[in-house]
This record gives sequence, structure tokens and C-alpha cells, in this order.
Amino acid sequence: MDLPLKSDLERFLDGSDDPLEGALIVAGIVDKTADADWVRGEMDRLAGAIESAGEVTPRHVVQRFAACGFHGAGDNYYEVDNSVLDHVLRNRRGIPISLGVVLIGIARRLGLEALGVNFPRHFLVTIGDLLVDPYAVAPTSIEHCRQWLKENKVAEAGAFNIADARNIAMRMLNNVRMLVQGQGDYLWALEISDYQLVIAPDSYGLYVERADAWLGLRAPEMVVHELEQAVRHAPDDAMAARLKERIEQARRHKSVVN
Repeated sequence: MDLPLKSDLERFLDGSDDPLEGALIVAGIVDKTADADWVRGEMDRLAGAIESAGEVTPRHVVQRFAACGFHGAGDNYYEVDNSVLDHVLRNRRGIPISLGVVLIGIARRLGLEALGVNFPRHFLVTIGDLLVDPYAVAPTSIEHCRQWLKENKVAEAGAFNIADARNIAMRMLNNVRMLVQGQGDYLWALEISDYQLVIAPDSYGLYVERADAWLGLRAPEMVVHELEQAVRHAPDDAMAARLKERIEQARRHKSVVN
């Protein structure tokens, strides 16, 4: 499959630590009309406006970010556009990770240390020593987050790991892929996963997801191919055995793809 932004993604992976640049590539993958230069200029403008409004501290930046009208997507949460920074900046709404990337970009432009946190199901941000929920556009706390993990029966291991620029791009692509695949757009899901394999070529889970997409397209030969790749990268013998069972099942189906 032709991947017009593959070289851009490879250059990004080769050394960039800027989540904004990774998110701009994601935006271009999702929306070919995305305007990266406009996004960079708007980020500069927002940072300047926040700086001119008073003292630049982590808490001040979050307060001014909220005052600029940024908020969670609400009822429109499950829209692909929420992963496109043009949309997020123009409409002042997004999902946790897209709002988080904007907030990181603004904070860094103001000379503050800002990082992503790979919290499960809900991306977080640190600005200096302040932990921020970008969806609520408000500070939060480790204690509050631990309570959420407990209530949702999610293990704490890895929940507060720092997300580097590569992790963030991968997670953003995951969000889009799962959304479009759930809507039955299997070809688009496969294109997105092609880009993800540039980031993580050894991810057995991606090959399993691709097998599911090919199953949706009623192409069992491709299901077999993807599952064979998944077996090569399986984390243990038990998983490899389960994947091999799926391969045998797929081989019993005749392809209907011409």
C-alpha cells in the first residue's frame, strides 16, 4: 500500500522528541488537507497570548489554556477529527491525547518542561511538577488517578510511565484505527496500521488487528498471512499456539476476494 507520509514518519522517528511534530504527521495521515504550518503558527500565537496574560507557571498555563476555550469533545468524542490538530485548534475541543499534545506544545514554547503520561484510557500531561488532565483542562493528582485505577480494576503497573513522542504518535494512530475499524472501514484501518508498523514492526498485536480487518474484508488468505506474522512476534509459546489455531481456522475458509 502506498504510504505518502512514510518518509516523513521515518525522519520523525529518527530523532525528533517533539510530540507536536508526530501529531502533525498523524493529522496528515488522517486528513490529507491538514495544514501543519497553520497549526505551528497558531501554537505560536496561543503561546504568545498566554505569556502576555501574566505570570508563566504550570498552573497559569493550564488556566489560560482553559480560558482560551479548550475543552473535551463531549458527545462528539468518537469522531476522527478529534485526532486532527487543525480541528482541535479551530474548534477548541478534542480528546485527552490531542488536547494534551497542544498543551505540551504551548508549555514548551513558554520554556516549561512538559511531558505526556501514558495513563490507561486517559492520556495525562505533566508541566513542571504539575499533573494535568488535559480533557478536563485542569490539574489532577496521583492519588485521584490511583483511585480511578482501583475503581476500574486497572493495574497500576506502567500507568504513570512517561510517553515519548514515538509513544504518543502510536497511541494517536491507535485511536483512529480502532475507531474506523469499528465503523467497518477496514481498508482505512489497514492503511493506518501500515504506518503503525513503521513505528513498531515487531508488534504482534498489530498483526492480529490487521488479521481482523482482513477478516472483515472476507480475505482469509490475508488473515493467514497476518497471523503468521503475529506468530513470529508472539510474546510466548501459549500465545503462539492460540494464533496457530486461528490460522488453521482461517485456512478452512475459501476467499471471496477477486
